[in-house]
Amino acid sequence: MTEANPRRIAVIGGGIIGTCTAFYLQRLAATRGRSVSVSLIEGSQIAAGASGKAGGLLALDWHGPATASLATLSYSLHAQLAQELGGESKWGYRKLDTLSLSADLSSSTASSAAKKSRARKLKQDDLFNWLNKELLTATDVLASQETTAQVHPELFTRAIAEQAQKEGVEIVYGTVDSLRRLDDAYEVTVSPRNADFPSPAADDDATSGEPSARHLVFDQVIVAAGPWTGRLVSTLGLGAAAGRAKAIRGSRAHSVVIRSPEGKTLPAQALFTSIKEQKGKHAEPEIYNRPDGTAYACGPTDDSDLPKHASDVTISQSAIASLLAQTAQLAPDYLDHENGARVEREQACYLPVGSGDPVLGKIEGQGDTGVWVASGHSCWGICNGPGTGKVMAELVLHGKATSADISQLGP
Repeated sequence: MTEANPRRIAVIGGGIIGTCTAFYLQRLAATRGRSVSVSLIEGSQIAAGASGKAGGLLALDWHGPATASLATLSYSLHAQLAQELGGESKWGYRKLDTLSLSADLSSSTASSAAKKSRARKLKQDDLFNWLNKELLTATDVLASQETTAQVHPELFTRAIAEQAQKEGVEIVYGTVDSLRRLDDAYEVTVSPRNADFPSPAADDDATSGEPSARHLVFDQVIVAAGPWTGRLVSTLGLGAAAGRAKAIRGSRAHSVVIRSPEGKTLPAQALFTSIKEQKGKHAEPEIYNRPDGTAYACGPTDDSDLPKHASDVTISQSAIASLLAQTAQLAPDYLDHENGARVEREQACYLPVGSGDPVLGKIEGQGDTGVWVASGHSCWGICNGPGTGKVMAELVLHGKATSADISQLGP
């Protein structure tokens, strides 16, 4: 039996956290015979922010005490979703080796013979044979295919959104401008999607032909707006009750996607590096090889101001140039454009960072009515997205998370 009046639930944010939350809300309600109406509200497009520009590393046991249980659940759910929905072909899910290396890219005075001698002494020689071993000073294995895997984040997030729609979730494109408390519900005002991502015709005003604001009523609202979460809860008048969620902001990270030359197959590896550069500079780019023949590389974060929309994010050309130079030197046969590699993306995004661990929990309301937050995962949003979605569904529908221990992650 299902309830006569469906519970109306809004999830604000079309990144991996919001998308997975909407997906599991719909699924959990269906398995428990609950009637729900779930709306996923996104101001740009699905995976427009960090979820579309992240690396996609999944790690089973790299997490602190507060998130270890959540990560274990999420790692398992990633595998389950890949098996159920064809993740290997749809979003590049696979297990991989995760390695670390140190390299000296400075103008070293060491002779070529000395470099070659050093290269022969490195551990796990076969795992690093695609790299320029004359530059490597140390290597190690961080994790095997038993405990690390990967996805293509953008493809994963969009595939889950598509599946959620098939199962009954409505996707509403527009920016949340205000939230008004009613007696036992919330009215959410959604303005048309910004000009870079025009709204579908169905969202337009039939008389004037111009997009108009929509006033939608929900029993429950979940804010999963990534780096925009802190700003949004304050804009909506929830700052006083938001606790740690109010502090969530954005930290900009740059990345590139490079396609290896034809005939060069990148191994299933993720690399964490420590690089000595010229003039005493130091860098730690991360490189994730993908099964589609590309390598994703990302660099350090900076504190540039968070823009209003994901489509407004700008990039630093010097940061991109550094990444391209580092990857080309580390793997000249695979990642150097002078040897046939092709740069497919130069991009930046904002990671949602706050006061340490992510924030999962209720910030306002009584009983079944209220506002929740799910955000602040920093670089672990892709890894912990499915687990977060499932425990948030449990919290909202049943008042308690039972699939993982999130007792240290409340607002």
